[in-house]
Order: sequence, then C-alpha cells, then structure tokens
Amino acid sequence: MQTLSIGELAERSGVASQAIRFYEKEKLMPVPQRTDANYRRYPLDAVARLQFIVHAKQWGFTLDEIRELLILQDANGDRAQAKRIAAEKLYKIREQIKHLSRIEAVLSRTLAECTGEGPMQEGCPIVEAIAEKAE
Repeated sequence: MQTLSIGELAERSGVASQAIRFYEKEKLMPVPQRTDANYRRYPLDAVARLQFIVHAKQWGFTLDEIRELLILQDANGDRAQAKRIAAEKLYKIREQIKHLSRIEAVLSRTLAECTGEGPMQEGCPIVEAIAEKAE
C-alpha cells in the first residue's frame, strides 16, 4: 500500500504540516502509521479527508461539528444526524446574516451622518453608534 510522508501529504492537500499535526491532535485525522524511525506515514485517502476538513471550515463548521461529521462518515452513520448538523449550521448562519444586516444598516446610516470633519470631541456618529451597542 502506497503511503505519504507528512510533507507529501501537505503538498498534495495544500494543508501545512503543522495544521495536519493539529488535526491529528484534535482527532480529526486518524493516527498515522509510523516507520521504524518514527516518521508518520499516511494513506492516500488522507488527502481527501484533509480537503473535507478545509472545505467544512470554509463553510463555517466548527472543529467539533467537523469531527461529528467525520465520525458519522467513518462509521457509515445515519444521514439524519448529518442533516441535523447541517440544519443547525444553516440556522446559525442565517442568524449571523440577520445580525450582520443590522450592523450594515447602522454603519451605513452613521457613515451618511458623519461629515468626516472636525474633532472627535464634538461627537462622532460612528463612535456613538458603536458605544450604544456596547451598552
């Protein structure tokens, strides 16, 4: 069976060696085989697994959520559980979008109100709007 060194895996997957070690520590990657000299050797399918992790992170999944999805995949688990994880993520994303839309509206309004001239002591609508939200 052909295997890859950590450097080869990093090159093929586009994931840094340090990140690969981190994913192992976080139990997202299976513990690799070791050579007699104690070097890590990864199976070829480790490339696809790393790419899955990277894509899931780009989609906003947390490491815990990614781990849960990988456990389901490894165990040929129930699709209903994967759907639940994805539905929860979609709900959170929609809530983030609502929150960001409110911020965008306030920031847009305060930018229009701000002349961009004079000292801050006279009151800056941008700073005041941010301070209001902090309270």
